[in-house]
Amino acid sequence: MRINLQHQPRGILHAVVATALALMLCACAAVTRPPDPSRPRGASDQPYPVVLNANPEREASALAAWSNLLGAGAAGALPTPALRPVTATLIALPPNLSTLPRMPRVIVKDAPQQSEEETRESLRRFIERAAPLLGVAPGELSLVEVTDAPGGAKRARYRQTPFRFPLRNGYGDVEVIFTPDLRVSGLSSTAIPDAERLRLALAAFRGQLIPAEKAVASLADRIVAFTDAAGIEQSHTVSATGDATARELVVFPVQRDGDAVAASTLELHIAWEIYLGAQSPPLLVYVDALTGEQLSAGVAGGD
Repeated sequence: MRINLQHQPRGILHAVVATALALMLCACAAVTRPPDPSRPRGASDQPYPVVLNANPEREASALAAWSNLLGAGAAGALPTPALRPVTATLIALPPNLSTLPRMPRVIVKDAPQQSEEETRESLRRFIERAAPLLGVAPGELSLVEVTDAPGGAKRARYRQTPFRFPLRNGYGDVEVIFTPDLRVSGLSSTAIPDAERLRLALAAFRGQLIPAEKAVASLADRIVAFTDAAGIEQSHTVSATGDATARELVVFPVQRDGDAVAASTLELHIAWEIYLGAQSPPLLVYVDALTGEQLSAGVAGGD
């Protein structure tokens, strides 16, 4: 993929070049962690979990898309947007932007106000243009809702649905806040890029999934750590699993703490989402559906 840097504003051009060089140097310096022989292997001897690696081209593409969104009319050097590690998706619009991105105006029928159909098409075209910055193809998104936002704006929430199972752990959400004149005042994404490759890789492990009842039974006498609604770290010992319910299989991305290799990779696990309702507060626990590892836990309704 080639990125045209000739017409990028100076601030973004420097950011693109610096980011690409820095990430390429890091990639060259990093030592790839060898596969764990005890982990499951896919049909083509692919190691598990499936991994998304940080990619300098992905980040450069996101920055170029950011520049294109604001256009040549933006005054002065453009602020560099904050991107998420590994996925290189937009965290939020930089504060105090002098020029906001705009959605294209779509006219389906002559009316004083834009119709719902026209608004959806404006959103679709905007997301298509911003795709490298959001880390998602428009066809992977489903519109969840359009609600009122402060100041007369509207908030459109999308869910990324590229996999057989739904995404969890805060991933897969795209949000666009826009004003009546179609200025975009808020934009963020936790989408997973390179989704088609990852989908095929995850599919290779579907025949190795542990049954729901085995995942539930694995929680007996385990200590479950979680953060409560007040942000306080708590723990709970699962004394019995009679009330536990395996709700569904999900795709659960995990970014591990640790060295530079861990910081530059995102692991994608297939997990059982298990509801524990006997204790207060009720919990959702995520158990790896291939290894039985407890990946995470949280208060039910908090994901």
